[in-house]
Amino acid sequence: MTYQQYPPHGGYPPPGAYPPPGMARQPNGATGIIAGILAILGGLWFLAGVAFHVIELSHFTISFLVAGAVLDFLTAALLLSGGILLLLRKGAGRVLTVVGAGATLGFVALAFVLRAIGAGFYFTYSGVTLQFGVGLLLIVVLAPAIATLVLALIPPTARWVAAKKQPAGFVQPSHLGYPPPHQQGPPPGQW
Repeated sequence: MTYQQYPPHGGYPPPGAYPPPGMARQPNGATGIIAGILAILGGLWFLAGVAFHVIELSHFTISFLVAGAVLDFLTAALLLSGGILLLLRKGAGRVLTVVGAGATLGFVALAFVLRAIGAGFYFTYSGVTLQFGVGLLLIVVLAPAIATLVLALIPPTARWVAAKKQPAGFVQPSHLGYPPPHQQGPPPGQW
């Protein structure tokens, strides 16, 4: 005859193995919060780019300045709205942040191509030449865009957005194996 082995503690998990009733564990939102803040900062950066292009347009009429202003405005709109919605734990915020960060990476790639063919990043006004080097572009735009994209795409951010804030109601401990209070009673067919 064999005896059935029972787990320690009378079949219950050890104390502290589960959160107390009503306190379901929420996912950590650090990645989502950092992605949202980086998206907002990136959006402000591109909004400043729009202002720069508008100032330049007041002195010159160059078609790529118009295109740059429009692209900066669209990227700023995507990143600002995405970052704000991401901090509010909305799924659309995550999508807008990913699209905005991806657009930023595409624009940086376009800037490298333009630099390679000689279109350059320099503007001359009143004898003062501003030149934007590759190093500035890498540090100020590319690195935060990559970080924003990665943080918005990783699973912890998705779990944090999906979990949202749960009301502080009672949660029936599922580890005890009992049915919820509204379903208690004998199983069907036993009465």
